[in-house]
Amino acid sequence: MKVVEQFKRRILDLAIRGKLVPQDPNDEPASILLERIKAEKAKLVKASKIKKVKSPSEIVIGSDGAAYEKFGSGDLSHAEVRRRGVDVPFELPQGWVWARLDSLCHSIADGDHQAPPQEISGIPFLVISNISNGVLDFSNTRFVGEDYYKSLQTTRIPSEGDILVTVTGSYGIIVRVDTDRHFCFQRHIALLKCCANGSDYLFNALQSNIVKRYFDAIATGTAQKTVALNHLRNTLIPIPPAAEQKRIVAKVEELFSIVDSLGVAADNLESVAKRLDKKILDLAIRGKLVPQGPNDEPASELLKCIAASHKSPCKNQGEEPIAPPFEIPDSWEWVWLGVISCLISSKKNQILTKEIKQTGKWAVVSQGQNLVDGYSDSDEKVIQDVPIILFGDHTRNVKYLDFPFVVGADGTKLIQSFVDTKWLYYWVLYASSKIRDRGYARHWNELIHIPVPLPPLAEQKRIVAKIEELRAVIKSLTM
Repeated sequence: MKVVEQFKRRILDLAIRGKLVPQDPNDEPASILLERIKAEKAKLVKASKIKKVKSPSEIVIGSDGAAYEKFGSGDLSHAEVRRRGVDVPFELPQGWVWARLDSLCHSIADGDHQAPPQEISGIPFLVISNISNGVLDFSNTRFVGEDYYKSLQTTRIPSEGDILVTVTGSYGIIVRVDTDRHFCFQRHIALLKCCANGSDYLFNALQSNIVKRYFDAIATGTAQKTVALNHLRNTLIPIPPAAEQKRIVAKVEELFSIVDSLGVAADNLESVAKRLDKKILDLAIRGKLVPQGPNDEPASELLKCIAASHKSPCKNQGEEPIAPPFEIPDSWEWVWLGVISCLISSKKNQILTKEIKQTGKWAVVSQGQNLVDGYSDSDEKVIQDVPIILFGDHTRNVKYLDFPFVVGADGTKLIQSFVDTKWLYYWVLYASSKIRDRGYARHWNELIHIPVPLPPLAEQKRIVAKIEELRAVIKSLTM
């Protein structure tokens, strides 16, 4: 499997474990959603649109903390027949439930087992090769006649929003039906007609590693392994509250979009993570990571406030006109670093290496390391006006410091921000990676000549929150 696909599966694994987006205690629990699904299916049974399940089940957590499956006929809450223990893959967050795939769908059926008469044209008849890339491909299909198509049971006629799952040979390929075009398919493919607008979350859950491992375990056969329909129907799916499902789907789409934009194969998951991290910073700096707020005070007003509060221009401010390297949103402004920050002296706060005492109470920071509790001789060299950005003049090491510290004597630079310090930290991190490596060249002198795309202050804070949210997900994916 490609490394990028492995990375995506890890994203989905976090999603179905409740670790991709935060839970909201105010969300209606998933058990209520399942009750609505049961009511929805009961109406369809009464209208003779689907068949009644002979022995429906639901999975509950007992007072002993173990999972049990209740079997019965009709309403399980009133007519329990038997109960047995069930092994669930992992513990779910509060408000989630386990459910069999069959209980989440109106129907699960494979294609017609009789070979259909082929036609030169007509209704497309899809085989596994037409969906092997994870999308519907009508470019080279077989065809069947209109009469054959109309003779099929409704459980075998795809509709927009349904899900296709390959069950023989290359089993486990999951495809969303994203068209209203008429087509049918061979018996090696199963059709899932989902309940209660749950196909988006279910589509993601079915592509997770937990489902893949289940398919691998139950597939039978030698020449062509097959996932039997009864096993497919019994697939265990972790179900979040409906509101959380929407948040999960949105987050997965957001992360997949960024991963897909990398466009380059990678050797390992760590490489994908590093590229993803750089891509997130690039999107943030270009105004493409979070939406602009129509009520945000524009960056031009922020610059007026900065000019009024900081009368003396920063040394090396940069007076030359800016040639914008790329387009930015209308509410943003191009500025030089010296307009929105100030380089403050670190020499008066520096200590020599021999002065460091590891049992001291003040952290010693430098280009290459942080020494916690390193210095204690005197408080007079301690910098307490934080947060501050530390920038190595001989390295690309950039740090955000929000604690009192003492500076090590190794050529560090300290940047005092006039805007959101954490946002400026991420810009310095981004810009320093663009500086050509010159060994012991003065990186600061190059940094101040890189134009800064400045967002409104409110958007700066949203950008920081989004970056840190996405970085936390990336970190968890490589652990």
